[in-house]
Amino acid sequence: MAKTHVCIHGHFYQPPRENPFTGLVDDQPSASPYSNWNERIDAECYTPNSHATVLGDDETELLSLDNYEWISSDWGPTLLRWLEEHSPTTYGSIVTADRKSIARFDGHGSAIAHAYNHTILPLSTSRDKRTQILWGIADFEHRFGRSPEGMWLPETAVDLESLDIMAAQGIRFTVLAPYQARTVYRDGETFDVTGGSIDTTVPYLVRLPTGGEIAVFFYDGPLSQEIAFDGLLEDGVLLANRIADAAGSADGPVLAHVATDGETFGHHHRFGEMALAKAITTLDARDDIVLTNYAAFLDIGPPAAVVEIAENTSWSCAHGVERWRSDCGCSTGLNPGWTQQWRAHLRASLDFLRDTLVPEFERLGGELLADPWNARDRYVEVLLGASPTTFLAEHQLRPLGRDESARAVDLLEIQHAAMLMYTSCGWFFDDVSGIETVFVLRQAGRVIDLARRTTGMDLEPHFLDLLEPALSNHDGMSGRDVYEKHVSHHMPTWFG
Repeated sequence: MAKTHVCIHGHFYQPPRENPFTGLVDDQPSASPYSNWNERIDAECYTPNSHATVLGDDETELLSLDNYEWISSDWGPTLLRWLEEHSPTTYGSIVTADRKSIARFDGHGSAIAHAYNHTILPLSTSRDKRTQILWGIADFEHRFGRSPEGMWLPETAVDLESLDIMAAQGIRFTVLAPYQARTVYRDGETFDVTGGSIDTTVPYLVRLPTGGEIAVFFYDGPLSQEIAFDGLLEDGVLLANRIADAAGSADGPVLAHVATDGETFGHHHRFGEMALAKAITTLDARDDIVLTNYAAFLDIGPPAAVVEIAENTSWSCAHGVERWRSDCGCSTGLNPGWTQQWRAHLRASLDFLRDTLVPEFERLGGELLADPWNARDRYVEVLLGASPTTFLAEHQLRPLGRDESARAVDLLEIQHAAMLMYTSCGWFFDDVSGIETVFVLRQAGRVIDLARRTTGMDLEPHFLDLLEPALSNHDGMSGRDVYEKHVSHHMPTWFG
């Protein structure tokens, strides 16, 4: 009987918390005793997972394990940027762990890429999907020193266009929830797999509109749910055994795999990193188990069936992708009776900014840049440290003067902020006045300010008219009030 292959995937992500007007992360009292949530989650999860304690039966320490060397993972670029600056030892462990996994897993690194700033791609424009994917790949290559084989879709929100763009850039696979599969075609037969009934132990092939293809792994939903929410992290040995048993028995290669937020291991569940480390060592000691990652498994168990995905679905909204644009009923569950009607008004106000400024970017950018959209796709190079002067020398339409160069950078910064303002966390939680929504409103404020400077247009009045109906649940404030309290009144004078 073939051995069971096991892969544990962690989705590690935090939104970009920096105030766009200062570049600094403001104090967040709710993260006490730490100054902000990045610091707290790093202390509870990211750093502990780089040296997790494994206990013996007598509760004495046996060894310290770098969990990142053994699990599959994706890392939000905005999180890695923060870790590189504020927690460099942990950042180094993450990068080194991927390098070690290449040797351990037959030449395949365990880290996979991540769309740049966690926007919901099916709700994005085609151009924004492309830029998000290109920026995510470029950030990965910059940090890990290799091309990614897989890519994580934010909230696993999927549509065929996004998969098509990923495949065209050389991405071999992604990971989805089991209920995001609709139909399987195998050996001339058709199988309805709605409701999460798909066999998750093998990968599938998705045929794409432009003729390409991409592999999809559907993680074990019930087991992943138990890890994240139902206490399975209380016992690392039990966790190992449950994962090992999940694949059942088969003659060919099968994969037992789970996927959950990486923050589950230590932040959401205290000492979760220790349970994970115990599970890893327990699985590694078993003769019937092979620890692996997705790319390595594709080499020995390539897709033998085609799947039709359920487009415009995600892993955290039972209504598809409505959580990021409507009052669909999905919430954190912490505030029964609250409404999320504000979500639609938030998206409408941001759409207004984005769509109004696209023709201005093309018009003004076309006077300065040889190809404005190609320059935007490549602007991640500047975000990763390239000199703006060198960047503009490559992309300018003609030699630019000092003021023209500054205007070109401002136009590209408008586009940068316009994508950051769609970071999914702005809609995920329960109220328009939450810190995550304030973040996306600050990015909108950055767009408005730069637009005044570069185009002469004052978009703020109509933006606030669209935002005003977004009502807070607990203090009676409107979206306009939230913006004026947390954004416009805090803009530094040199941006105002």
